[in-house]
Amino acid sequence: MRDDPGQQEKLLRLAAQQAARQGKSVARYLRELHTEVSRQEHAALRGAESRQQKSRAKYVTLTRREIERFFAQITDERDRALFAAMYAFGLRASEVGLLLREHIDFHTRRIHIPRLKGGVAGEKPLTAEYLRLLRAYLHTRSDALPYLFPSRNARPVSRQRIDRLFRLYAEHAKLPPSKRHSHCLRHSVAAHLLEAGHALEEVQAHLGHKSIHSTVVYTKTAPARRRPLSVRLRPSRSTRTVIRVIKKSGPG
Repeated sequence: MRDDPGQQEKLLRLAAQQAARQGKSVARYLRELHTEVSRQEHAALRGAESRQQKSRAKYVTLTRREIERFFAQITDERDRALFAAMYAFGLRASEVGLLLREHIDFHTRRIHIPRLKGGVAGEKPLTAEYLRLLRAYLHTRSDALPYLFPSRNARPVSRQRIDRLFRLYAEHAKLPPSKRHSHCLRHSVAAHLLEAGHALEEVQAHLGHKSIHSTVVYTKTAPARRRPLSVRLRPSRSTRTVIRVIKKSGPG
């Protein structure tokens, strides 16, 4: 569709008025206007690219081999159980401090998982491997504190402490710098479950997402093949613990 001549004349008159106010010729005013518009468009494009890069970096995941290398560095019973819980149940660092001893039912082999950020809390089954890990850890405790993972000051372990510990073990495991933050464990189990074939809705429930739109982002890192699976903790022959995502051949 052709431009309206009347509209063009109106724009030229406005440009002439602005140029006169600024003491410039119309040609100079239009050149500077064009330059400024181009600069703003370029800045907007750079901003969009930066947001895309941050979005991709937000969902950094560990490979299964990196998960094994990470846990191979941990000899402390508490830290092993703590980070295993973060990976197995997709916990945020800020949610670990909410876990209490009373949340564990050794009889029914279930654990109550609290959630923050509007997440859906609920009960999760405990594998035999993780139960052994928990028992080994709890046998080292002589306190009566209600917290599942207390700090030295008799309070729940803090998010900051968890992040520092994760970076320490990640450095020892020689993980890439971009993967040295504890939230990688939550992202990783989501990607590994999808990669192994778990249904998107099941991963949504596992992470406590209220909306499935929060779960869909992980499909970009691991294509789902929709076969049931479970997350298992396997103690190695040494004191190290290896966590694996295990596929099942039949319906779960």
